Amino acid sequence: MEAGLRVLRKELSSLGRVLVTAETIKKNALLTLDSGTEELFRIFYYDAAPFEGRGQNPIDGVVTDFSQTGTFRYGKRVLEELGQMDQVALRIGVLKPRGWTLTDGYVSQAIKNALSTPPKTPALLTPSDVEHSLEQKGVDMRIGIDVAALAIKRHVDRIVLLSGDSDMIPAMKLARREGIQVCVVQVGDQRIISDLIEDADFLRKITPLP
Repeated sequence: MEAGLRVLRKELSSLGRVLVTAETIKKNALLTLDSGTEELFRIFYYDAAPFEGRGQNPIDGVVTDFSQTGTFRYGKRVLEELGQMDQVALRIGVLKPRGWTLTDGYVSQAIKNALSTPPKTPALLTPSDVEHSLEQKGVDMRIGIDVAALAIKRHVDRIVLLSGDSDMIPAMKLARREGIQVCVVQVGDQRIISDLIEDADFLRKITPLP
């Protein structure tokens, strides 16, 4: 049984592994295979290239060149290393800036203050209370094209999806209509929405490797 794999770094980083290496990504992708019945066709890795523009913090006016940050260097290195690995195909979208937003920490504290008795005055905003907002573009389209090509050309018998994104459902439906089996993977205790499970043939669970 040949299987195509889709894996996203965010599925592992959400479990506390913020600095996930290329080796860790491939190791966990291979962990989703049933070695007794499945043979790897290719790992398809979908992500966006790290943002390398500039942004001005609205609180203190400081301009950040994101191409000089550790986050940019880390993201670029991971993609470069993945691109050199056997049986790995990169599908890279772009990140578009969408201004600045309040951090989850500040919002949570503001809500807690508002609900306290008596209500507390919100804390003054500091530069660290806002973060640069980015939107990933072009990735879903690439997923759909790849799934359609794999299914229609019968390159694989089964597609394994390592993602909890409901945007995958149309592509999953197409693959199943073409006779391809679809397996979704649950990473650790991460929740998989019921719609994904309903539109898959199998649900497989893995305990992520460090």
